[in-house]
Amino acid sequence: MNKLRFIHPFLFAIYPALFLYAYNISHFKENVLIIPLVISLIFAGTVFLISLLIIRKPEISAVISSFIILVFFSYSRLREPARNVFISSDKILFAAIILILVIIIFLSLRYKHYLKNINKALTVFSMILVIIALYNIASSEIKLGRIFLPGLGNETNQLQSSGLIQTPDIYYFVPDRYAGDKTLKDYGFDNSTFANFLKNNGFYIALDSTSNYPKTFLSLGSTLNMEYLDFLTQKTNGGATSDQSIVTPLVQNNKIIQFLKSKGYSYIHVGSGWDPTRSNPYADYNFVMNGGRYPFTNEFTSGFLHTTLASPILKKLYPDTTAVSQNPKNNDHRSRVLYEFSVFDQILEMDGPKFVFAHILLPHDPYVLDKDCEPLTEKTVKSRTGVENYLNQLQCTNQKIEEVIEKILANSKTKPIIIIQADEGPSPIVNKISSNVNWKDAGDASLNEKFPILNAYFLPDLKNNPLYPSITPVNSFRAIFNSYFGTDLPLLPDRNIIFEDNHNFYKFIDVTDRLKAE
Repeated sequence: MNKLRFIHPFLFAIYPALFLYAYNISHFKENVLIIPLVISLIFAGTVFLISLLIIRKPEISAVISSFIILVFFSYSRLREPARNVFISSDKILFAAIILILVIIIFLSLRYKHYLKNINKALTVFSMILVIIALYNIASSEIKLGRIFLPGLGNETNQLQSSGLIQTPDIYYFVPDRYAGDKTLKDYGFDNSTFANFLKNNGFYIALDSTSNYPKTFLSLGSTLNMEYLDFLTQKTNGGATSDQSIVTPLVQNNKIIQFLKSKGYSYIHVGSGWDPTRSNPYADYNFVMNGGRYPFTNEFTSGFLHTTLASPILKKLYPDTTAVSQNPKNNDHRSRVLYEFSVFDQILEMDGPKFVFAHILLPHDPYVLDKDCEPLTEKTVKSRTGVENYLNQLQCTNQKIEEVIEKILANSKTKPIIIIQADEGPSPIVNKISSNVNWKDAGDASLNEKFPILNAYFLPDLKNNPLYPSITPVNSFRAIFNSYFGTDLPLLPDRNIIFEDNHNFYKFIDVTDRLKAE
């Protein structure tokens, strides 16, 4: 232990990055830790070396270094509680930190005979923190590293087509939580301007369409595989689990891209801010916004730096003129969704046939855009009702979708297939449910607010329209593949299915009749 008694500054330095990763492990892969850990170790070494050169006593230098390192890497966690209690200014907080540092130096010089034991105690404490963080990371990685789930039967490999009629480009837009016309009318909003735009451009709108599931991972897992997910109940020991990652392999390596790739299509993925659709390892091209705000950083590293004392310095060095939100995540959300719409200029120049998948987290909260797509501050959002914020962001979504659709239709050599289909409706704003998302106890009003979705199709050059007003996402690509690729996939019953709550994701309850009854 004597040889390790000065290691605690370095352990305290790497702990914040490990803690942050453990807390956000479902959103990132382990490689995002490299840059933060390198930064932490270099900073710790520099602080310890400077302290040693000035004081020339390693026992004191180690204690002082640990204090400086802890303050530097935990500054944001100190700042908020301090502001809430008695310190409203960063300058006052910084002065308080300097005062504490002076006191630590004085006490270290005054009571030198205690330093050996203090350094040992700090080493043990820092080791415990790092071990706990590593244990949490390891246990989470094991939990998330699921054994390979078999596909939904072998239907993909057995899809028979009677010869390709044509190979049009296929654009699949998923505007997250875009409500259906029925819900929007209940919110007092007339969406006919957008509906007329779609109709005038040849779209069919399934006005009575509803989502099959009330949550993205289930909805996309079902839609992209053209099947319901009932089989997951058995595979998860009765469905009693809160782990969403079970469905991630089904979202990423899904039947639709398997089939289209077998027909010569390239798969172009437009990445969202949600981990399973952030990027796709099976895509031929991934358009993913670099989440790092600063040079040589990714989203995790930028978030890590925001928690440190370096944050105010970096903000001055690299100001973000669009960052009107106090919360960096809100600024990132705004930048990412706007980036997703912007990449279609590049995608349109790419050779086909291509399948383009774009999961766009709009009008999904956080609410960061006004109806004209101008950035919003948290203060403005708080001054409005939930319905007002949702409808404003929805109108911005309409504007952006219209712009992209016009570009696609004007610049496609062959008429493309376009699907604009929400994965779910809004989280109930008027008929709210419990904070634990306790769907099994949700009333009919909540279900009828949640399940109606936007579902619009541009299917060119078809003699017989395979669509109908109440078609649900699970049948979308069954109908399209039958019409364009000569497959013979039967349409499934259009069902609406909830899960019990966030601790029982795969305990499914069919509520189709409850939606039809109203």
